[in-house]
Amino acid sequence: MYKRALKGIACWHNVTPEVFKEEILPLHQPAILKGLVNDWPAVKQAKQSVEGLYQYFSDLYIGGDIQFARIPPEEKGRFFYNKEMTDFNFKREVGPLDTFFRDVLANSKDNKADTLALQSAPVADYFPEFEKNNPFQFFDKSVPPRIWIGNDAVVSAHYDDSENIACVVSGQRTFTLFPPEQIENLYVGPMDFTPAGAQLSLVDFNEPDFEKYPKFHQALDNALVAELEPGDAIYIPILWWHHVRAKGGVNVLVNYWEGGSINGKTKPVPADTILMAMLSIRDLPLVQKNTWKALFDYFIFSDQHEKYEHIPKEIRGILEPLDEQTKKGVKKWLIGQLK
Repeated sequence: MYKRALKGIACWHNVTPEVFKEEILPLHQPAILKGLVNDWPAVKQAKQSVEGLYQYFSDLYIGGDIQFARIPPEEKGRFFYNKEMTDFNFKREVGPLDTFFRDVLANSKDNKADTLALQSAPVADYFPEFEKNNPFQFFDKSVPPRIWIGNDAVVSAHYDDSENIACVVSGQRTFTLFPPEQIENLYVGPMDFTPAGAQLSLVDFNEPDFEKYPKFHQALDNALVAELEPGDAIYIPILWWHHVRAKGGVNVLVNYWEGGSINGKTKPVPADTILMAMLSIRDLPLVQKNTWKALFDYFIFSDQHEKYEHIPKEIRGILEPLDEQTKKGVKKWLIGQLK
């Protein structure tokens, strides 16, 4: 592990939905929500014993096989690529929950055993009563929870295009976070060939190779770290990079993504625009790209307030906030352009 102290993340206590929406969200900064889900029955079971937690989820389980990942011990729990980056360093398996849980319990006591992980599974697929028994009121009620279960594991630094609140049910989690602009210093991998859908930093945080990745020093200068216990949660703003280390044996985390490509209510999402720009702008000469950048800064990224006051309101057209009819017209035009 890198041998340096990192800055801590702001820690909030006794957070209510109102405090979260009115005081924390507007800051657009990561926040530890201390003890946010201490009252969840699942957390209470986890604090008593891992066997009680196992029984709790077994009672909620509706049956059917689950899909999980298995990483061999030489990979030290890190979900990643193989050495040649031609494939991944884990295998997908399918089996009953009981067998998976028993293996997780057994492997959690042996640091030379396989790492097992049920990752980002919709809670409703396996434990439909969980959401009713463990309520969450900090995002829109239509945002479904996802669950992560396994023994000690590492998820490399990545970003989500959604707002994220992750709640620790069992075990401990260390989150190392970087602001979006640190993408330049994180040496991210391919966009369309990834272990779990999101681009990853190729830096091994446990043994960083600073000769190969020298700018990672700068990323660490801007890193924030959070240590979470059962009952704690963390708010991760959209596009913040986060590296996650699960430890403590049997680990369970439940998270909620709001907006973006996962739970967004409108399409297209901003991430789709990157692909459109790859088709139309990325391969232009640099001088042309800089020209387009000026237009994007003006029409898209800068403050729109009172920008178009010099144009009579009745002829501003799409420069005004788009209504549903106008959005349909723009989408229809774009579909035609993509043919």
